[in-house]
Amino acid sequence: MSSEPSPYVIEAEHFAVGYGERTILHDITTKIARGSVTCICGGSGCGKSTFLRSTIGLVPHKGGSVRVLGEDVNSLDDDARSEFLSRVGFMYQNGGLINSLTVLDNLKIPLMAHTKLPDDVIEELVYHKLAQVQLTHAVHLLPGELSGGMLKRAGFARAMVLEPELVLSDEPSAGLDPVTAADLDALMIRLKEELGMTLIVVTHDLDSIKRIADRIVMLDKGYVKFDGPLNEALNCDLPLVRNFFARASNEGHPGVQSLWQKYRD
Repeated sequence: MSSEPSPYVIEAEHFAVGYGERTILHDITTKIARGSVTCICGGSGCGKSTFLRSTIGLVPHKGGSVRVLGEDVNSLDDDARSEFLSRVGFMYQNGGLINSLTVLDNLKIPLMAHTKLPDDVIEELVYHKLAQVQLTHAVHLLPGELSGGMLKRAGFARAMVLEPELVLSDEPSAGLDPVTAADLDALMIRLKEELGMTLIVVTHDLDSIKRIADRIVMLDKGYVKFDGPLNEALNCDLPLVRNFFARASNEGHPGVQSLWQKYRD
């Protein structure tokens, strides 16, 4: 009889990663729960994006241990790694779409790589995912023909086209105006609530963090300086955390307020 799955999507103990003699993340110990949104925060160069890449084995592990969806990524052979990657969606900062392919063909790539479904079924699944992000009208457009917000939504649709257990997102609101960023946040929350997805989001966007985060992991120079619920982070006395959340925000933007009132209604 198979055991119950862990309540955590990531379990790291004294985990360290880096290249050659350089260590980027030091002694990372954290657990990230299923069905939550965890924001990885901190200043530039603190190791936020490295944390994301290390969870799928793209950065060499130097010590400690990390299990992602119950798997030790470093120990997987090619077939097991392919199966593991089908369970994880990755949303890149720039959308990560191939510029020479339409939105439709970009979203078909993961399904063609990880399933043996016929093409008509693959197209149906792609249209379904694009409908969830309100982008079916752009199915035959190239990435260069999309606005910044549309590009982010297309990237998000591709990240979740295989209905992964875990979605990793690197700076999703980077380069977006406040209203478009808030719209993307509302989309992430809606899909988490409707699909039960777990999201780990690297961001320095203060407003986005306050809107979407259940939990905060704050890094500084490759070390975890805070790990806990959002409300504890907002009331934390540590200078690093307090100063991070004391920055100016766009919460008062009338377009953002209108969008979030509509979302709550």
